[in-house]
Amino acid sequence: MRKRITLSCLTACIASLSPLSSSFGASDVKFPDKVCNVTHYGSEGHRLQIDLNTTAIQQAINDCAQAGGGTVLIPRGNYLTNPLFLKSNVQLKLEKDATLVASTEIAAWRANEQSRYAEAENGWLPFISIANASNVAITGEGTIDGQGAVWWERWRENIRATGKKGGTDRPRLVYIKQSSNVLIEGITLTHSPSFHIVMRYSHDIDVNKTRILSPWHAPNTDAIDPIDSQNIRITHNFIDCNDDHIAIKAEKPDSRFPDGVVENIYIANNTLKQGRGISIGSESAGGVNNVLVENNTFEGSMYGIRIKSPRGKGGEVKNIVYRNTQMHDVEVPLVFSAYYKAAPIVQAEVDKMLEGGGFTLGEQIYPPDSDAKQPFDKYKTPHFSNITVEDLTSTGNSKAAAFIIGTPEAPLSGFHFTNVNIEAVRGLRVRNAELETKGLNIKVVEGPVIQQDAGVKISH
Repeated sequence: MRKRITLSCLTACIASLSPLSSSFGASDVKFPDKVCNVTHYGSEGHRLQIDLNTTAIQQAINDCAQAGGGTVLIPRGNYLTNPLFLKSNVQLKLEKDATLVASTEIAAWRANEQSRYAEAENGWLPFISIANASNVAITGEGTIDGQGAVWWERWRENIRATGKKGGTDRPRLVYIKQSSNVLIEGITLTHSPSFHIVMRYSHDIDVNKTRILSPWHAPNTDAIDPIDSQNIRITHNFIDCNDDHIAIKAEKPDSRFPDGVVENIYIANNTLKQGRGISIGSESAGGVNNVLVENNTFEGSMYGIRIKSPRGKGGEVKNIVYRNTQMHDVEVPLVFSAYYKAAPIVQAEVDKMLEGGGFTLGEQIYPPDSDAKQPFDKYKTPHFSNITVEDLTSTGNSKAAAFIIGTPEAPLSGFHFTNVNIEAVRGLRVRNAELETKGLNIKVVEGPVIQQDAGVKISH
């Protein structure tokens, strides 16, 4: 049985840096023995799927829920379907070599009066919805394929037409909304139109032993995004995607969560390939508190560990621990940034913005060191504190070791680096930040090991 993670447990573990037992989980799912096999409802898993299976599969889900719960079984085969809606006390189980394939009929992804409750924040229905539900699981050895290429091309066409970077006006693959006690385990998620797994206003969620895959050219294909959610466990996953491997977001404050609307997140033992790191932000206005990230391996990623928020979306991020991290060929292992502003896609516009100084990092643009202090706002100004990085080793081809960039109105405080070893072309750049180091070893090819801009305090 999975044990529920608690605030006191995770707080104590972070404070002491003692091992967090793998027996602790966020979800505690249980299902009756009833099995609703979708082939008994008329679904046929043909190799070359032409007809939709939506009605049959949704009826199996509904019948299982109405009977008090159980397992909806997807046997081996390919099943083309429009968006599906999971219910409380239902486990969707995909057997080995079973694939749910998302249709590309755009009209099917818009909600009607009956499905409005499951609509995502961007106005699209997700492929698999878990909304206003509890005790739900998606398990097995099968695959959920979002057929994202059609949607990615829509994104490119919009950029060609407007000359501006596109957003994420596309469906999500799995969307957990206002739900609790949810398990996603064992399956493969691939080719999402945008983000693969989103959890919003939810709590007690496990994502374990999943494979999340999308090609490097697939835009905004975040793997796992916990948003305004609590008690989340993300463990033993393999992620190879275009955008953030994990993006923790706190969009707006809530009086029920005075220490942060995102609280108690455990991320461990994941293998992370291409992608843009384990991130907090860019939205952090509601606050993020108590995150433990340990025993993760990165290889060939654009970024490793990031906390990123811009003025206007910032807030308090505190009590974050990263430990026992291995990286190889990560372009920039560490980024802690209170400036997260997208650079224009036209290089001439970038050059003009940099005439007064500043620099670019990836697709973001930073102001010069002389940037003026602005009024502090608790829910708009990024302010990060009590951040620990311990036992990190990064080898291979890195462009720069790290960036720790705070604003003059809210310098980053309580950053602790212990036994951090990084090989990179360039070193660590620090601005408006307080950093304590013990065993910081950075090997660089060019430039200083540490470049100190304004407002820096470093102790060894």
